Amino acid sequence: MPTEEQIKQLAYTLWEQEGRPEGRDTHYYLAAKQVLEEQEAAQKRPKAPRAKAAKSAKPSKRSPRAKK
Repeated sequence: MPTEEQIKQLAYTLWEQEGRPEGRDTHYYLAAKQVLEEQEAAQKRPKAPRAKAAKSAKPSKRSPRAKK
């Protein structure tokens, strides 16, 4: 869970980035809280296993098709 200080700092940053509009403090607080909670949840999720790379990156040895 993000701390109150983390939420406030991010809310302030978001508010500044959008030109410091008046009367939107709750909007920025809630937006910051959501962003931080999503980041925290993403860090806790198990990572999907990576796909194995192809054994060889060499092109096939097929002969090119004849042009008609």
